[in-house]
Amino acid sequence: MAGKPRLLKELVAFWRSIVFLLTPVVLCPLPIVFASTEYSKIANCGYAVIIMAVYWTTEVLPMAVTALLPIILFPMLGIRSSKQVCINYLKDMNFLFVGGLLLAVAIERWNLHKRIALRVLLTVGSQPRWLMLGMMSATAFLSMWICNTATTAMMVPIAQAILVELLREMGLEDPEKKILPPGKSIDGQVLPTCMSAQARSCPLAPQAGKDKPEEMRMEEGDHDFVEEDAQEYQVQASGKVAERGDKMAKGLLLCVCTAANIGGIATLTGAHPNILITQAVDTLFPDSPGIDFASWFFFGFPAMVLSLILAWGLLTCMFLDCRCLLGCVRGRCKGRCKRNQDSAVHRVIRKQYGQLGPLSFAEKVVLFHFILLVLLWFFRDMKFIHLANKRAAGWTYFFMKDYMTDASTSILVAIFLFFWPSQPPNFMCCRRRGDTRPAKPAPPILDWPTVHQKMPWSVLLLLGGGFAVADGVKASGMSAWMGQGFRAFGDLPVVAVVLIMCLIVAFVTEFTSNTSAAAIFLPILGNLAEGMCIHPYRLMVPATIACSFGFMLPVASPPNAIVFSYSRIKAFDMAKSGFMLNLICILVLTFAINTYGIPLYHLDQFPSWATCAADAVTQGSSALPTILTTLPANVTGP
Repeated sequence: MAGKPRLLKELVAFWRSIVFLLTPVVLCPLPIVFASTEYSKIANCGYAVIIMAVYWTTEVLPMAVTALLPIILFPMLGIRSSKQVCINYLKDMNFLFVGGLLLAVAIERWNLHKRIALRVLLTVGSQPRWLMLGMMSATAFLSMWICNTATTAMMVPIAQAILVELLREMGLEDPEKKILPPGKSIDGQVLPTCMSAQARSCPLAPQAGKDKPEEMRMEEGDHDFVEEDAQEYQVQASGKVAERGDKMAKGLLLCVCTAANIGGIATLTGAHPNILITQAVDTLFPDSPGIDFASWFFFGFPAMVLSLILAWGLLTCMFLDCRCLLGCVRGRCKGRCKRNQDSAVHRVIRKQYGQLGPLSFAEKVVLFHFILLVLLWFFRDMKFIHLANKRAAGWTYFFMKDYMTDASTSILVAIFLFFWPSQPPNFMCCRRRGDTRPAKPAPPILDWPTVHQKMPWSVLLLLGGGFAVADGVKASGMSAWMGQGFRAFGDLPVVAVVLIMCLIVAFVTEFTSNTSAAAIFLPILGNLAEGMCIHPYRLMVPATIACSFGFMLPVASPPNAIVFSYSRIKAFDMAKSGFMLNLICILVLTFAINTYGIPLYHLDQFPSWATCAADAVTQGSSALPTILTTLPANVTGP
């Protein structure tokens, strides 16, 4: 009997190898059964996609390595040639992301992101509810432009320092132990703790010169009974304070990962699925105007702001006090969450901000290039202003039509970062008075060793794998087949279809990467929209954003995993708040696409660049071969 537990332990120890080897074997019947039928290509694509989904979910291989599997599987299974697959890994959208990442590296290198975050926290004040709003606002804004993982990794230590002071003010013992992982401390120092109720900083300690409460006054012979009652009262009060402090710590940490996930939906470069939809639209609908930075921002930013405000209200009610939130709005908070500028929390934030020093020349240069890139993205192609020759207004008007894209713009600005000096020049007329230093070039804002070290190169392979999967799903006819399988949704109102699709996508992305979820679902939803004769953007845009709503599980997103690594957060806490956050954000998304999204993307009419296939899609499953042969070329591919 002793051999069985040992065997089980060995199997568990090598579970990754077992999953890696058994997954293709277990799924082998899928391509074999349909090998001689008209569904062989669909079955082969399904075989490859399921293998990648399992590998992405279990991470038996690094996610970027799994993204390379289409280069092997698609040619072997007869889905796409190697040349057709490999070209997906260096698309125009990949370089849009490269330019955004290079700017993000420059922002991180010169600590501009930390200055922005601390400045926001100083502005909102040190009351817990406003600290939470400040943390969420700063995190969401930074996640719009830089990687949400890097944003979370920077904001969590700031939240640590704030929590230490908040819990210390509440008189909790050893606050650092309660919020930091084992073996960690802030600045390598052991922080003082409140060890007893007699400590002056503890709220339970009686203050000198003040009378005891009325119920604590003793008469002769009652000393023993009153002392026991007082001790029991102090234990109960201490337990309530500890519980309130624990909830506050959970809320302040969870708000960071929540805002990091929400913030990325506002910009085209803020999240991987946002990049994928641009390529999916170009592949499925070559004649469409496409989605650029400005058109995405005008939809995503309001949705992000509304989701962020509602998420802040929910987390405040769950982890602080709803009465305090409502009372403060009405001016009746009664001091339950009052913190002034003389509090320890405000001093900690002020100290960290002061350590950054004045705004440096390098930070000014990075800020200038950041603002310049955003302006160039917005005013590249203003489709709402048409000139006499039917071209849209914008600075690209002076170049060949459709030659300069958002990718060209981001690379243009990024290249200047490798040239621009990080210090003021000190030669000829640029030399300051009294500067006797020898003239020599200053280091540039960016150099290649820094980029090589900080650049997340794996993201490019992950995006390329997503593009390749989307291309294979479309080329094999799998997207058209699955779109036909969803024909039952054709009888539902469009609002209900959008809501159901967003719920499905949000649920799937809890267990797998948002990139893989978007790569699989977007071609399917594009064909489903054509089958229902509704604008493809009406399903594809909200589904893309729903891929970023992974709030429930630690494995749903890197920000969740970072926050969960701190012993304060439990899986149940994240699941409980994440479930409500998913519902709120999906309702916001459904509201947005069915209100201001309609005039923004002209969703009230079916576009001429798509093909209405409602009659073909609603025939039934037996008509699938006819569907696949009669759909237009821009749907089924080669």
